Amino acid sequence: MGTPSRMLVGDVGGTNTRLALVEGGCTGAVARYANDAFPDFASLLGAYIEDHKPGSVTIARIAVAGPVTGTLARLTNRDWVFRPQDIALALPGGGAKVQLVNDLVALGHALPALRQDQQNILRNPASLDSTTRPALVVGLGTGFNVCQVLTTSAGPHVLGAELGHASLPSTLKDALGKFLPDSEETFTTNEHLFSGRGLERLHQLRTGRRIAAREIVDGAGSDASMTASLTLAASLLGQLTRELVFQYLPLGGVHFAGTVARGLLQSGAHQAFLEAATRDGPFADLVAQAPLYLITDDGAALTGLARMADANGSRVL
Repeated sequence: MGTPSRMLVGDVGGTNTRLALVEGGCTGAVARYANDAFPDFASLLGAYIEDHKPGSVTIARIAVAGPVTGTLARLTNRDWVFRPQDIALALPGGGAKVQLVNDLVALGHALPALRQDQQNILRNPASLDSTTRPALVVGLGTGFNVCQVLTTSAGPHVLGAELGHASLPSTLKDALGKFLPDSEETFTTNEHLFSGRGLERLHQLRTGRRIAAREIVDGAGSDASMTASLTLAASLLGQLTRELVFQYLPLGGVHFAGTVARGLLQSGAHQAFLEAATRDGPFADLVAQAPLYLITDDGAALTGLARMADANGSRVL
């Protein structure tokens, strides 16, 4: 009988990193670290090994919030570089098989396993069977990205992307211009607007004050200027959702994830989002068919990483 595999799964975001061990199909306790406390991922991984003594690891799957090109990954908003061989050498045993994936791809693999208590339903058209249709994961946190997911009997087929670095759609630029005439040079890509820093810049253009996105989310409801900024951001996200439906036809559902998405869609501003996403316009009936969800479990990517190892038919593209 061979030695049972012990897998390390990690979700490296722009702000925080989560790490956990998977043994016998069960994911252990999640350890969370603030990235600001470390100069690089190697230092953070060393702290995890020192704190938790994971023992010999045979497989490591690390999700990174940035472009992944097989043997190299970089965080979009932090000067961290990831190489499988470096991670393997740093892990106990030194012989772990290491795979790097985009963080949205990891979330895509988690979709079939998400429980009802891990998602909020924002809009669920009762007339549509969405179980065999393509879905879209949309991540708004320190950065922005999407991935497509098609679930089949062989497992989830996940297609990664880097939409955060694509140009902001002209419809969004026009909508921004009505509220903030000087915003065109500030918001040139999707990530420039739909991210934590984007929310901060949006509020700064409106009020002249630059404060943290978390403060804006927490202050909305009691501070009129923060409420207005959050409501505007939610409305713009609703307009972007319409564009995403046309681009990807995600009639299996649009699943929002990330700290900024939760801040917008778990607040009173969610109504502005829904109104913008469902307003009348060309092919409004098509847009209305896409179910909308909010992933509330910030550890869902770890579930996806663990499932990737168990689903023989799944592919990472």
